[in-house]
Amino acid sequence: MNMKKSIYTLMGGLLLLAASCADKHDLLVPETNDITFNELKLNDFSFVVPDAGFKSGIVNFNTKKNTDGSFSGFAYSNRNNRSFTWTNTQAAIDTNRFSVFTAKYNRTEAFAVASVKDDDAFFTLNTPSVIEHILVANTTYGYLPMKYGDVYGTVAVPEVNPNIKGAPKGIWYANVPGGVKKMVDANKDYFKIIAIGYKGGVQTGTKEFFLCSMTYDPLHPTQSYLLNDWYKCDLTSLGQVDKVVFHLASSDNVAGVMRTPSYFCMDGIRIKN
Repeated sequence: MNMKKSIYTLMGGLLLLAASCADKHDLLVPETNDITFNELKLNDFSFVVPDAGFKSGIVNFNTKKNTDGSFSGFAYSNRNNRSFTWTNTQAAIDTNRFSVFTAKYNRTEAFAVASVKDDDAFFTLNTPSVIEHILVANTTYGYLPMKYGDVYGTVAVPEVNPNIKGAPKGIWYANVPGGVKKMVDANKDYFKIIAIGYKGGVQTGTKEFFLCSMTYDPLHPTQSYLLNDWYKCDLTSLGQVDKVVFHLASSDNVAGVMRTPSYFCMDGIRIKN
């Protein structure tokens, strides 16, 4: 599919976004002059975890293969599943780990998937530049448990698999090791990206972006939202950078360990001229 990427503002029906690092709360797809990952060839509904990072445009993405078989840093994908998986096999779970969650069919073709651990999720630029914005979204693996909890449905009250018309009723599992909680207003739950800019090894600034805020976002304390598409995160306040490191934070922690899946999706990196 060679769908031209152009700015598209979705009108009506979707949640109101109030993300703390966005100047305009626009739901977008990348323009063709953005870093779009489209030159990275993928088969239909597939993903790649490279052995030693990858490049898209002028941006270099770090990837680290870990000894336990996992990865941290960035992969790239074109998957767009929007439901719980039917089994708990690794292949089925990967369907959602490497899928962007969008309310309707995703329009952005290839995109990056960040697996955040330590300082491994970063990208670099050969020449210090101002990053006007990036587009970010939840993975399906993160979105579903934040919306429905670790288990959706019970024996007494089985539920239809969300977003699958005509699916049989049953009990659906997030398949997140250690369990995960539903995000609710009563607990002021949240899940956020923390972007840290560097130039020449010196930190230039930090920006936060809420992928989920249940009346937690200090700039919008009365609003509840869980992002269900691509949104713009403005990074201009980081100034000129040659490296951006990404961390994640969540209200769902046990013994200091975050239980919300530590993934997010990225596309549409715009470098300011």
